[in-house]
Parts: sequence; structure tokens; C-alpha cells
Amino acid sequence: MARTSSRRSREAGSASSGMLSAEPGPQATSAPGTAWYRRLFEANPVPMWIYDLQTLGFLDVNEVACQKYGYSRDEFLAMTIRDIRPPEDISAVEQSVRLTPTEIFNSGVWRHLLKDGRLIYVEITSHELQYGGRAARFVAPLDVTQRVLAEAALREREAGLRRAQGLARLSHVVTRADGSFENWSDTLPALAGCSADSMPRSHHDWMTRLVHEEDRDRFGRAIAQAIQTGSKVETEYRLVRPDGEALQVAQVIEPIEGAVGIDAARWFSTLQDVTAQKAAEVVVRSLNEELEHRVAQRTEQLEATNRELVAATRAAEAANRAKSEFLSRMSHELRTPLNAIIGFSQLLASPGHGFPAERQAAFNTHIHKAGEHLLSLIGELLNLARIEAGKVDLDLQRLPLQQLLAECAAMVAPQAEARSLRTSFAMPPEHLFVVADGTRLKQVLLNLLSNAVKYNQPEGELALSVRPVDPQHVRIEVRDTGRGLSPEQLAHLFEPFNRLGLQREGPQAVEGTGLGLVVAKHLIELMGGRIGVSSTPGVGSCFWVDLVFDEGLPEPDRVDAAQAPAEPARDGRARHTVLLVDDDVPSQALVQAQLSQRPDLRLVAASNGREGVALAIAHKPAVILMDNRMPELTGRQVFQLLAQDQRTAKIPVIAVSANAESPAEMSGDPIPWFRRVAKPFARDDLLQAIDAAIQTG
Repeated sequence: MARTSSRRSREAGSASSGMLSAEPGPQATSAPGTAWYRRLFEANPVPMWIYDLQTLGFLDVNEVACQKYGYSRDEFLAMTIRDIRPPEDISAVEQSVRLTPTEIFNSGVWRHLLKDGRLIYVEITSHELQYGGRAARFVAPLDVTQRVLAEAALREREAGLRRAQGLARLSHVVTRADGSFENWSDTLPALAGCSADSMPRSHHDWMTRLVHEEDRDRFGRAIAQAIQTGSKVETEYRLVRPDGEALQVAQVIEPIEGAVGIDAARWFSTLQDVTAQKAAEVVVRSLNEELEHRVAQRTEQLEATNRELVAATRAAEAANRAKSEFLSRMSHELRTPLNAIIGFSQLLASPGHGFPAERQAAFNTHIHKAGEHLLSLIGELLNLARIEAGKVDLDLQRLPLQQLLAECAAMVAPQAEARSLRTSFAMPPEHLFVVADGTRLKQVLLNLLSNAVKYNQPEGELALSVRPVDPQHVRIEVRDTGRGLSPEQLAHLFEPFNRLGLQREGPQAVEGTGLGLVVAKHLIELMGGRIGVSSTPGVGSCFWVDLVFDEGLPEPDRVDAAQAPAEPARDGRARHTVLLVDDDVPSQALVQAQLSQRPDLRLVAASNGREGVALAIAHKPAVILMDNRMPELTGRQVFQLLAQDQRTAKIPVIAVSANAESPAEMSGDPIPWFRRVAKPFARDDLLQAIDAAIQTG
């Protein structure tokens, strides 16, 4: 509360006090001083009253006060100052009466209660005096309700602005034309990380002390542009606090309107800490990029799926066409011999046919040949049906190749001699073994040799040879000097009933069902091998079969590598064979490189499950490394085949795969892998698993 006093006021108060104290009350008008007082008291536009300091009762009140508070003069004079105050202020009023000094005094802002219940804010100016012989106080209340409410609203707005600035991390500073700071918001020191006393005092200080050195040129250009153009300028820069923390700040510099002259120019700068916003933008960009990447991946997957669906649809359509074509060809192949059987038998059965004995014998010969062909055709069809249905059980064994080829050569030699063919059968060494089903392999080789005889030129050549093609496979080649095959014919070579334009009747007739090569291809692939052909028109053809082979002792005399000791070889030779079954060539190369520093280990690799089974039978490895997702057979299916064969059932199998098992695979019985090694794997992890498997075996 502000206290005001002056000698003149004290003198006026003393005069008034002396004058008033001689009078019984304002009603007395006989004294000149009293009349002057009444005119001053009643005519004043400000509410006034006098109250007794002992009783706090009103002793006098002017008409303006009556109108202001809503009471009549009599009602006013019947009350005390307690009656115009809210109940909660009474104790403060009584304390104020006791403490207020006697001289003219401004006791600040109080709340007064009007007759209609409204509250107003008044600023009280009072002076103690003697009235009618009583200690009294003269009061002039000034209504400041509008001002108080406006100040409260302003304070509320300022508080809201401070809260908003705090939430938005906003600050501001007003700058003079010379670049010095005139004033700033309370939030600016917090933004700068400084106390109010240590704050920079100009743009130059702000830049040299707080702006990151790499951003100072940009900040300086923005300030210069704002001063030179007098327009709004926006800039962003890194602010480095004294404690080393870096913030990202966005600053907007605007001229203050109404400034006159260069010296009077002012700029209002709004500063905002946008560090969190920038970090969020980085996160959003990262999320958007990740989302775009995922969308691109998903799109690629969908496109791949669509391509697969298109390919599957085309394959299904091709399969349907092939099925229709197969049925059409099969119908033709069946009807042709049946036509001969039925036709010639009808001729022989007709009464009085009159055919001579020679003609009847010829008819019987046609019927017999047609029957044999039909029987052969039905047999081949049944074989093909069983193979495609997976109903063929192969007995894979280590077979001495020389003995098997000698038997085949002996069986085909009479056919070759009948056509005056020169034969060359180059037999492999006795210690060469292949993994195959003996009966089925002989069936395939006899088919190839018979074709080489049938499709050869008279007095041509027939050659049989054997050679290795890689460390795991040996190739059996059957060569002829026939007419050869064009690329178009080679493309349809393994199609059922497709005899490539050759006829069964006539001077160039060649017998056959058109199913032999189809069955041979399926059988060789089931044995883990490969079959193919190379041919040159006018020169001849070479049909070949690749099989898993092993050079060593016959089966009974072999040393089981899985039972051999686990010590490294002293002479640098491999003591243990490791079989890797994986269709991924880089994975095979990686394992080969990782095992290259172990001279006691020899790696044998298979590119599909069937080949893996054949290699396991051929080499009896100490341990098998098995991928899961492969063509032909999955790792689970290969494991089951190995477990069913007593020759391979005890070989430890390590699952090496980048993919988890599919739900369909997981639904079956769990596979008792010796150990699992997940891709990507460390070299030591794989070697430790291999050593543990060898020691266990």
C-alpha cells in the first residue's frame, strides 16, 4: 500500500479538524466554515463519508455515496463500515482501522458490498479527524472495479501467455536498431540456458556465445536481411547452451510497426525450441521411409505372388493341355494295336473267308505283335503311373558298376549284331561303385542301349563309356551314329507318347511305346541322379546318366567313417566325411571355405534331397549338415528317409537352415536333429557342432 502525505494536506486536515470539531455535525450551517464544508462535502462527485473510530458507525455521508451504494441517508447513518464489507473481510477492516495512520493515507484497494449484493472494488483515501467531539475518519472511496477487473484479466492473459510459451517452448526479445536487446520474455533465459544476469545483450553477443559456429553465417544473414528490408524473416539454427546441450531453434524476426526514424526502429523476434519437433520429424521420416520400404516389399511380394499365380495358372493350363494331349496320344497308342487285333481277328473269324494259309499266318503274326505291343504299353503306363504317384519303392545300394554294365552289354549285343552295328563297350574299373536301385538302373540303361540300336544307322556304331564329371558323380554315356535330333525334337524328347515323327509301320518303322525315356527320367531322378542328351542331326546322339559314385572297397569290407576316431589326420589326409545337403551354391561355398582349414574333414555336397540320400549311402559320412527348404525333398523328408535305412539311421544330422519350419512341418512329429545351427552362423559354432557329432558317433 502506498502512503501519501504532505504538509499542505496536514494543514488542511488540521483546519478542517478544528473547524469540524467545533460543530455538532454537518447539519449546522451557522458557521462560515461549516457552510463551506457542506458545499464541499455534498457537491463533490466522489463518494464520501465519516465514521466513528470507536463504534465504526457512519457519522455523515454525501449523496453521491448514497446513490453509489444504493442506501438512503438514514439507512447509511444506521450502519457501520462492517455492513458494506463482505463478511470475510471484517477482521481485516478492524485491523486496518487500528493500524491506519492519522494523516491522509491511501490504504489500497478493498471490496465493498452494495445494497443489491454486488461487490465493487474501491481504492480508499482516508484522513483522521475530530467530528462533533469524536475521533473519526474521513473516507473518500474511489470505484476502481473496471480497472481491477482489467488488471486481473491482463494478469490472466499474461499467465496464459506464459503457460502457452512454456508449452510451445516460445520466447521473445525486442531489439533496438543497433542490435541491442531492449527487453525479453521470462522464458528466454531458460531457452538460452543462462541466468537473467548472464544473458547476451545484443544479436552479436547472442550469435558469438550461443549460435553454433557452422550456423552463424546463416543467422547473421537473416539479421541483416531483416534490418535492410524491414520485412519478416524466418531462420533456423542450432543453439548451443553453456552446458554444451544443443537445441534446434526457429526464429521469426518482424519489425514493430509505428517506430519512427532509424534510432526508433524496433524488431520483435519470436524464438521457439523445435528440437523435439525436429526429432519427431526425423522419426516420422524414418517411419515413412520404413513404411514405404515395407509397402515396396509388400508390393514386390504381391507382384511376385501374382507372377507365381500367373505361372501356376499357365502351368495348370499347360498340365491340362498335356493331360488332354496325353490322353489323346494314349487313346491313339491303345487303339492302334487294338485295331490290328480286332481287325485281323474279325477277318479270320468270318465264315468262308477263303484266306490261304500264308495269309492267315501273317494275320496271326500281326495280332501277336499288336498284343505284345499292347502288353508292353500297358506295363509302361503302369510304371509311369506308379512313379508319378510316388508309389515306386527304390532299394538304393552301392552297386559295382562294371558288373551291371557288362550284363546290359551282353543283353543288347545280339540286337546290335542283328543290325550289323560296331560296338564299343568301355568297362569301368572294378572298384567303382554307384548308388542306385540295380533293377531300375538296368531298366534305364537297357532302354537307352535298345534305343541306340533301334535309331542307329545300319552298320553304324554303338559305344558305351564311363567317366567322372565331378567329385561326386560319374557319367554313363551311350552314343549312336543315328540320324540325330534337332533342337526342336530335343525339346519334346521326354514327352509321353511323343515318338518325334517316327512311324511304327513301313520300311523305316521303329518299334516303341514312346514312354521309355519318360519313365527313365523319373527313375534316374528318384535315385538322386540326372539324365540328359546331346545330339547333332546327321551325326548321332549321346544319352547320358549321372549317378552318385564311390571308389573304394565293396560294402562288407568298408570302414564305417562314422565309427572312425575323431583325431585330426597326421598325414594331412581326411579322416571324416561331412555331407552337406543344401541347394544354395553360395552356402556350399561358405561351408567349403570354413572347413578348408581342417585337413581331417572332407566335404561332400548335394544340391537336393534325393542326391543327398544317394551320397549318404555311397560315402557313409561321419555327420550330415542338412538344409530344410530344398527342391525335390525337404530336410525333414530326407531325415525320415535316412532314419528308415539301417545304413544311414545312426549318422548324426545337424540342421543348418535360415528358415524356421513351416506350420505344416511343425504339425508333424518333432525331428530329433543332433543339433541346430541357424544361418548366419559363426565358423566356430559349425565346427563345434561337427566335432560333437563325430565324437558322439
